[in-house]
Amino acid sequence: MTPTRVQELAFLRSVTYASLFDYPLTLAQLHASLVEVRADAPHVASWWRRSEFLQATVAHRDGLYFPAGRGDLLDTRARRETLSRDLLEREHRVLSLVARMPFVRMVALSGSLAHLNAERSADLDLFVITAPGRVWSVTLSVLAISRLLGWRKRMCLNYVISERAMAIEPADLFSANQIIHLRPIVGHDVFERFVDANPFVKSFYPNFEPGHDLPKSQAPRSTPLVERALSSGAGALLESLARAVYGWHLERRAATWQSIDQVRLEAECLKLHTSSHRASTLENFEAAMARALAHRRSEPVTAVPVLRG
Repeated sequence: MTPTRVQELAFLRSVTYASLFDYPLTLAQLHASLVEVRADAPHVASWWRRSEFLQATVAHRDGLYFPAGRGDLLDTRARRETLSRDLLEREHRVLSLVARMPFVRMVALSGSLAHLNAERSADLDLFVITAPGRVWSVTLSVLAISRLLGWRKRMCLNYVISERAMAIEPADLFSANQIIHLRPIVGHDVFERFVDANPFVKSFYPNFEPGHDLPKSQAPRSTPLVERALSSGAGALLESLARAVYGWHLERRAATWQSIDQVRLEAECLKLHTSSHRASTLENFEAAMARALAHRRSEPVTAVPVLRG
């Protein structure tokens, strides 16, 4: 059966969004990131085979889907995947350090390394969830230790939240896409709770199932004695001190931030997206969709709005 217009657009949106990062998709990745349409993977694959529109706008080769005319993305993906695996192998000590810190409940790769889509100069971007009331002390401790060990320039700890504040804003396509592409190193159960705390993710990506394609890493070494020792009044004092010291340092640099609206310096949330690509990504997505739809005469070029939640 020929796919419906809604199904065709969902397919095209997913491929187009990934192409903004020069990333062709496998069928499994396309299925998981299918925008706003629930379907199983065999049906998704059949849409391309049965749609003249999709075959005119999306190419399929070597098991990967990508915009027509962008066959160069296959070599880019292969090259970046090799680089990414090499980078992660070299950075395993950094990841182990963060995973084993007291009060850390989840550590996930984010950004290009989470996709295995990094260039050699990529940072090690981490998304961390802590126990309640420990966001600032965990962050400052990790940064201080990594600086002493000479790792600070390679690690980017720019999003740390607590289990008490797992709801993410804004609830739009950009945020949902970032969440489904997080790759937990430890704390897979916490990641599942995190996704549940953000139901908008399933609104944009109804086929996404957290953790179904992730290798189950070993849990970090337990630190109950350290956590118990720091759970007294001294621990709360250290948290307040860390927030005061690091908050003062950050506010001194606020004049250099290019996207201050994407910065949160709160008790249970430290978000430092000081040069966010949110606006440009959504604008580029809208423009790319408009160009693709120009292939269909019945569709006006401006027919597809950006999905903003």
